[in-house]
Amino acid sequence: MNFNDLYIYQTIYETRSLNKAALKLGYTQSNITARLKTMERELKTPLFVRSNLGVRPTKNGQKMYHFATKALQNYQNLKDDLTSNKPKVLISELLFGYVITQKKQFALDQYEVIIKSTNEIQELLTKHPYDMVWAFTPITLPQYSLIKKSHLQACFLKGKKQESKNVPVAINADINCPFRNLTLKLTQNKNSVTEIDSLEMILELVKKGQATALLPKYLMNDDLVAANSQSWNIPYYFYRYQL
Repeated sequence: MNFNDLYIYQTIYETRSLNKAALKLGYTQSNITARLKTMERELKTPLFVRSNLGVRPTKNGQKMYHFATKALQNYQNLKDDLTSNKPKVLISELLFGYVITQKKQFALDQYEVIIKSTNEIQELLTKHPYDMVWAFTPITLPQYSLIKKSHLQACFLKGKKQESKNVPVAINADINCPFRNLTLKLTQNKNSVTEIDSLEMILELVKKGQATALLPKYLMNDDLVAANSQSWNIPYYFYRYQL
């Protein structure tokens, strides 16, 4: 068993389909099936239950997935450490545009920038050190020193050509996103709230007038305008890693 086998296994687990895994990885289904059988033979246990609807992981299959995910992440971390001499910056997706385009606080060509959701940032900090971190939530790890706490102005945005007032309020699926949590606090009719997986899709829906969303004011442009005069300050934090 090698790292490629672990990647194949991870893909089978996440797609729940040998055929979909093969298409995603560019292999034939027979090749994927053969590699899975080899892994099951080496581990002396079935990892999936096959059916006409796809595959379902066994209890040992779930353990194997956690092992594969951790091993692949550790391998990627090692590769990153060995191949990159640039300082690593971990930053929230919504803060990236603000820090780079609005504040111009660092040059992209001088850093390795990793853009993640608020929830993912907290998880990554326990696995790998980052030279600088911009996040919406405080970091409690002792190796990170708070350099600055500031605020990002936010308001409800709508599409400039939005015709109907009865459109849903879009929120990010990241449960730790401060824009999501403030939206839920402010919105009385929870049935009008729609959860969306990506920021890009939220922006697209708002631009088309199919939703409104609480977003940073810096995103306002010819297509996105304030839905009303209210605004809120969303705190964010800048940390440096201390050896």
